Amino acid sequence: MTTLSPNSLCQSLDARKEQPIVFQKELVPGYHISLRPVSVHTDQDINAIHNWLSAGYGQKAGLPIDQLRVFFILMGESTYAQAFMVMLNHHTPIGQFEVYQVEQDELNDAIDTGESDYRMYIPVMPVIESHPDVTIQILHACLHYFFSFSEVNRIFWVVPGNDKERNRIAIKTEGLLYKTLDQGGPDADQPAKVYQYKRVQI
Repeated sequence: MTTLSPNSLCQSLDARKEQPIVFQKELVPGYHISLRPVSVHTDQDINAIHNWLSAGYGQKAGLPIDQLRVFFILMGESTYAQAFMVMLNHHTPIGQFEVYQVEQDELNDAIDTGESDYRMYIPVMPVIESHPDVTIQILHACLHYFFSFSEVNRIFWVVPGNDKERNRIAIKTEGLLYKTLDQGGPDADQPAKVYQYKRVQI
């Protein structure tokens, strides 16, 4: 399936090839974070994701590694979704993001959306163990990158209502509560909060 208009953020690529870094920023001296599409040309990304999911993170927990590989290959080929790895100092994976155009996403059934609306999903929150406070800066940096694309006007983040830490992070990153979902959403099997970020905020 393809979008109706060109989509630079979620452009189709071949995840079986090495993916370049698309964004990088020094957050504190000696700590660079970078963002690049998930790649399965080696086992680095898929092993990191599988290890995170084996620890119980995300909806894909328990999926065999071969199914995860196929999932990320298909997502890489999509023109309305894309998966990204968050790397520390160019080499160490510390988190993973996914971005979906809402009109092609199940969240579309729950909120009023337009072609320039996107949803971010964070299966693994990016954390630097020695600097846990930097997580907020990492999310801000990634939001800046997503909003650098002209087709992106709003980004939604669905957070489980009982996840106090993620709700705290959503508020700290200036997410505005847009709606509460009584029966969960794409990221939850329970009541959830939908936070909204707008281009003018970031």
